[in-house]
Amino acid sequence: MKKSKYARKSETDRGFSVFKTFQKDASEINLLSINDTTISREPVISMSSLGDLGRFGNQLLQYAFLKVCANKSNARMECSSWIGQTLFGLEDAPISRRLPLAVEESYYGPNLFDYIPEFIPYLEKLSHQNSFRIPGEEIIESNLVNVDLWGFFQVHTHYLQPYKEEIRSWFEPVSDLKSSLLDGLNILRSQGKTIVGVHIRRGDFFSVPMAGFTLVIPTKWWCQWLESIWDELENPVLFLCSDDLDNVIDDFRQFSPITYKDLNIELPERMKDLNIEFYIDFFLFSNCDIAGISNSIFSFTACMLNQQATKFVRPTWNFSQKFEEFEPWNSVPLLHIGHPIKPKSFKSFADAVYTTRITQGIWGMLKFIFIYYPKNSLKTWIIRAYLGYQVQGLVGVLKSMLYTLGWRNVWKKNSQFFET
Repeated sequence: MKKSKYARKSETDRGFSVFKTFQKDASEINLLSINDTTISREPVISMSSLGDLGRFGNQLLQYAFLKVCANKSNARMECSSWIGQTLFGLEDAPISRRLPLAVEESYYGPNLFDYIPEFIPYLEKLSHQNSFRIPGEEIIESNLVNVDLWGFFQVHTHYLQPYKEEIRSWFEPVSDLKSSLLDGLNILRSQGKTIVGVHIRRGDFFSVPMAGFTLVIPTKWWCQWLESIWDELENPVLFLCSDDLDNVIDDFRQFSPITYKDLNIELPERMKDLNIEFYIDFFLFSNCDIAGISNSIFSFTACMLNQQATKFVRPTWNFSQKFEEFEPWNSVPLLHIGHPIKPKSFKSFADAVYTTRITQGIWGMLKFIFIYYPKNSLKTWIIRAYLGYQVQGLVGVLKSMLYTLGWRNVWKKNSQFFET
């Protein structure tokens, strides 16, 4: 393995790739749902977006949320194919029919489905189904059935805590993969007594700074935190993982960091072409004794599966404090700006300027103002205009333009409620 193959697309960009899969099998599934009257009588909860709407950490949360909801409701669970079926040997029923779309609503204010208001009507057109909005917290409490769940479902983990052992069992790697990973873990553990894992998230945290959760923590802050605990630990070893490893590793040289590249882990032959090197980091991080995570679902979910660690630490939006301890099974997975008083799904322009200035310096702030902000604004408009055209032709493009100019009600629809 010569190079890390972490996904570089942002969660937002990946959100639009879901249309390809959804559109590809829409006609076939719609035809099946009309012809098959047997399975239509069985209560179902599906997630046809799994594998596309969000990266690996999000997919774990989505799958856990879906399966918990299905088990609580005694419903048949269906989902699209995703990498977890290979990694964990999961065998779930594929999507058999289109169902009304239960689209996640956020308590934090507008989310992706509000920011891109054309998203939902386009899904409705592809699936020939109506939709309704509902917070994830209400879905998991309501025993809702006969719906297709759409969202990231980053609910407070106390909703999932009663199912902790089941969730951990779902995400156990298959035997041949686990054997290879344990060999690497044993080499890592041979280097010292206390394994301190630090996950550095970069990538889209630079390129989409308007998102309410994107928080680039300077490596200097991480080093200061390590210095504050290092001498208290018994023979500590730093395990460093990052989607930008080559550019951050030298900043930690005083701690002689070890990475997955140093452990010579050989993936099973059948998995070598699947670009799953990221899972090596994930597995090793989930077995560290102390975990310092970015504001990232990837490392947060690794902490949920960690039965070894005695301390979990993550960044906070209080820059004078910098870090805080957290409990993986009793926390919000992502800290949005304004947490805990008034968290927001998206930053204001002023918030983004301030945040990039504090965490990335003047150069980072200038790149946001003159590169990322105009680039993302144009990109968003193009995506929305395209979706608007797909929904209502030129009228849809006009509605998207009016929405951009401040007419926020042009894509608004009356709330729908579906009997289940």
